[in-house]
Amino acid sequence: MKLTFDQIKAITVGSILTEQRSDGIYFSKCTEAQVEEWYRQSDALGARAKTTTGVRLDFHTNSKNISFRAASGNKYELHIDGILRKQFLMNNEPDRIASFALTDPLGADKDSFRVTLHLPSHEVGVLDWVEIDDGASVIPHTFDCKMLFIGDSITQGWQSQFDTFSYAYRVSSFFNAESVIQGIGGAYFNERSFDSIPFDPDTVIVAYGTNDFGYYCATKDEFRANVSAHLGRIAAEYAGKRIFVISPVWRGKSVSRMGTFAECRAIVAEETKKLGLCYIDGLLLVPPLPELFPDDLLHPNALGFGSYAENLIAQLIKQ
Repeated sequence: MKLTFDQIKAITVGSILTEQRSDGIYFSKCTEAQVEEWYRQSDALGARAKTTTGVRLDFHTNSKNISFRAASGNKYELHIDGILRKQFLMNNEPDRIASFALTDPLGADKDSFRVTLHLPSHEVGVLDWVEIDDGASVIPHTFDCKMLFIGDSITQGWQSQFDTFSYAYRVSSFFNAESVIQGIGGAYFNERSFDSIPFDPDTVIVAYGTNDFGYYCATKDEFRANVSAHLGRIAAEYAGKRIFVISPVWRGKSVSRMGTFAECRAIVAEETKKLGLCYIDGLLLVPPLPELFPDDLLHPNALGFGSYAENLIAQLIKQ
């Protein structure tokens, strides 16, 4: 039984716009205005704003099997009852069709399974169709809260072997949160990239700064103005919500035109507190161990993301 577009839309999480087009079903984590703004900055940023980071199908079913065809995107990940069971590399699948039998990890049957199909975090994932057993139930998963993540490549999960091991996914899972993950590799504080979205989060988590420090800001005054303006837009849009701002996590190379990395982090803390938002020190999230940062000591790997998520969860609970 192939799911209808309406059924797929009903079980889609993390997409603020889901569309049926002639060549498949498209999903968007950002608004058109946000994508256009990032394209104005660079083609690379615009392309990353269009990727399907955080988008997944999440439902309960008594089906014994699931199959799908991906019209676009390579890395898809399947969780059953919250546990990662399969990473599909669709470029290697015949006709880009993947199938999986729904069982527990030992191969045993159950009356019902929670099935979560995660689309690629670093490409544009497009689904042609999704199929389960004829007559099987399709019940959207029920969440306890809503979370919005706004950030750069670390929020997008770069260098995690499995996309769903990134900190944003792990935090979403822990809190059973319906989440939108607007992680964009290379992004930075840019108030023009902010836009209202058709999603009403209880909690907003913002994590920028390392790209501003490394590439985009010539002076500390320029950086401070960008932080203040962007956080001001977020604070105004989500007044009354829980808003957390994370200063940049440890990075092994700290060369910049604008000053020291410590000064960069201090500016994020100061502007966050001026607006009355909740500040989280990024240095307390991931240990400063080169083994946890495989690429030029910048992005955590899956192990580093585990530490990031665990420590961030503790901070979110405490505050």
